[in-house]
Amino acid sequence: MTRAVKKSGLNIREWVRDRIVFLALTIFVVGAGAYISAGQVLDLNSIWLHPVREFALLISLIGMISLGYEVFLRELTFNEYKEALEEIVNPDAVRLGIHGLYKNRSELAQATSFETLFENVKEEVFIGGSSLLSISTASRELIKEKVLSGIKIRLLLMDPNSPVVELITKQGGGKHTFLNEIKTSLLLLQKLHDEIQQESPSENKGKLIVHSYDEIPSHSFISIDPGRSSGVIVADIGPYLGRSTARPSMLVINKKKGMFGYWKEMNEIMWEASKPVNLEVADPTALQVKTLVLASGTQTNYYDTKTASWEKASICQMGNSWRGIKGSQWIWIRETVMADEAKTGNQHKFRFKFNLPNNSSIRRAEILLRSDDTCHISINSVSLRQEYGGAEYPDPFLIDIDQYVHDGENTISFELISYAKPDAKEPGDNPTGLIYRLHIEYS
Repeated sequence: MTRAVKKSGLNIREWVRDRIVFLALTIFVVGAGAYISAGQVLDLNSIWLHPVREFALLISLIGMISLGYEVFLRELTFNEYKEALEEIVNPDAVRLGIHGLYKNRSELAQATSFETLFENVKEEVFIGGSSLLSISTASRELIKEKVLSGIKIRLLLMDPNSPVVELITKQGGGKHTFLNEIKTSLLLLQKLHDEIQQESPSENKGKLIVHSYDEIPSHSFISIDPGRSSGVIVADIGPYLGRSTARPSMLVINKKKGMFGYWKEMNEIMWEASKPVNLEVADPTALQVKTLVLASGTQTNYYDTKTASWEKASICQMGNSWRGIKGSQWIWIRETVMADEAKTGNQHKFRFKFNLPNNSSIRRAEILLRSDDTCHISINSVSLRQEYGGAEYPDPFLIDIDQYVHDGENTISFELISYAKPDAKEPGDNPTGLIYRLHIEYS
């Protein structure tokens, strides 16, 4: 998810408005002051006393009315004009409560982050999807915080034992990546449930409820406070059809006779057809096989050539055509490149470290990776020959690293290269970034 960049410069509208408010307040103060002090300056029997007081009172009232209009009525009038204009420009979208249409997940992520959606939640968050790996990894601390603050969280994902999962696996070339994502999510959610139980007594927190279902989901969704007038739903338009099929999404608000009621009903139908996952009972396979999932984020470090030290990477703005990886965030040395870097290109080193228990037996280890432009990878000082990139590819690079990782401390390094673009006029013409997710199973 990206953050909006504030533009510097003078806002004429705000500049004029601030001074009009100040002028109205000044008129009110001057009028009120003249009315109060008139009796002290003029003789009580003077024929000018009452005219001066009435004139001062009039001035004071003008200032008060101007202040009230500028602070309250003008804003209300502006909002009414804005709503009327929206209905003229796009009457169907306004009537149906549609506040945004996005062609894929990347475009949705650029416009709306999980943090923004969860910011004003009052009662419940209801999320449904295929594996929910991005929820159980990148958003787990956010979910934990909301549950501990008294919010009810409902999560709905596919059953790893469903025959549909096997079908999707075959469509994906026989690789069990999708199945592993679901199993990893369930293990991480069990761990999150245990952490919530340990940190707070049951009477001081909300609920974390997880269900699973056997069918391909009709859609994925994020529903915030569906029972309140302030409710918001983000829903994919269309079912899960594999990694290479982009799904458009829409954001709708709770509006009478709008799309909100339709999506709410569809979500509840999926929930009623699902079955609960018992988070109290550990997965028997977890006793034999353990999973480690690490994703790109601020835990990744980059090498600062100025200080000759490793510093925390920054979440960077996504390029217009970039695609994401579930549970991961695009990173670079800062949020965006500078104009001169866009023209000349740049080259930076990144790394992250992780530990595996002694005498571990590695069953599977792989990295999903995208970068812009290209990336060289080293694992425990062993350099891989291939160059990796493909920020806009439908599928990320899948790199098997079983033979390179071992028990104890491991280090994975990236050398990210952005090629020069002399005709670049602004940073967005030549963005650069890295995104990855590491998945290791060991016993």
